Amino acid sequence: MRVLRSLLLLLLLFPSMPTWAAGLVKVRLGVVLPLKESSHRGTKMVEFYQGILMAVDSIRHDGLDIEVLAMHSGSSAADMDSLLATNSLKGCDVVFGPLDAAQLPALSDYCDIHQLRLVVPFSSSAQHVIGHPLYYQVCETQGDVQSAASQELAQTFGNCNYVFVTSGDGNYEGESFVKRMKDQLANKGVTGHQINLTDNDETYEQTLSEPTPNIVVIDAPSLKAINLLLPKLEQYQRQHPNSGITLLGYPDWQTYTSKRLTDFFAFNTYIYTSFYRHPLEDRITSFERQYMRWFGQPMLQTYPRYAMMGFDLGYYFLRGLQIFGNELEERHAEVPNYPLQHRVRFERTATNSGFVNRNVQLVHFTKQHNIETITVKP
Repeated sequence: MRVLRSLLLLLLLFPSMPTWAAGLVKVRLGVVLPLKESSHRGTKMVEFYQGILMAVDSIRHDGLDIEVLAMHSGSSAADMDSLLATNSLKGCDVVFGPLDAAQLPALSDYCDIHQLRLVVPFSSSAQHVIGHPLYYQVCETQGDVQSAASQELAQTFGNCNYVFVTSGDGNYEGESFVKRMKDQLANKGVTGHQINLTDNDETYEQTLSEPTPNIVVIDAPSLKAINLLLPKLEQYQRQHPNSGITLLGYPDWQTYTSKRLTDFFAFNTYIYTSFYRHPLEDRITSFERQYMRWFGQPMLQTYPRYAMMGFDLGYYFLRGLQIFGNELEERHAEVPNYPLQHRVRFERTATNSGFVNRNVQLVHFTKQHNIETITVKP
């Protein structure tokens, strides 16, 4: 019955599987996270680990012998030192962790010394990639994501009427994205207009354009800022039904879809992100039901879904090791990649250094009430 369940899950998630003739027949996988911590973040790490277990179960029936070693990491550098002193991780083909940045130097050095692949799911600090050739950083820095997204958006929309809205929130992420958008446009000889969120309707009337498509960018990702901006745009659109407005936004806007989905469709919204879970895809709902059957409760309503993240990363590395074995670093781009939420596109940063995930996506909420994802090309 368990084998049948695994087969059904695999067919639902990955309808077309590749064939292979080489690679490892046994993989030892280590998970080093605060799994025993009684906190919300501890619960999220358990859910991430459970996603890895579902990936393990999905691949085992193909004949890969997988040994899973799960270790409670604690949270301090001293905790990590004590764990590594046991030498339990020696011999692992791949290790996932840690959560806490303070533990990363010791774990990355240990994996480097013992030639272990280290997959770092939660840190975007690039300093440990240098000099560690088996280091895989899943989260790209916010600046790199914004740079790739702003370049793609500037190319997509070209010479439109750009309206930059100042919220007064003083949000670094928002201000940084606006600056990158302006820099990209300046390189193309395009300038935009600047208004304040609290400006009156007359100012919006004078700044927005009816014949030219309007691209609106606010410098804050908060729901409060959206709630103040959208009524002003709605007012303008009611008075100018032939005007075109496209709203550009942030990864956090994924969390507002339950409240603002209709508005996102109405304003042809694009958000940039490094991960996305499509709520209406059959594979997503099938995985959610399977998780419920396995663990007796639904996943946490977080962004990202940690179980899906664990599944996507676990599946990618287990399948890659099964197919390519120790040639994975040379052939990582050939690993089958059918993500539920976290697509990976690893690039080596320099000779004798590790890999960074360069995946960036635009999520487009169309006026036809469809959701499409656009992969930003490097």
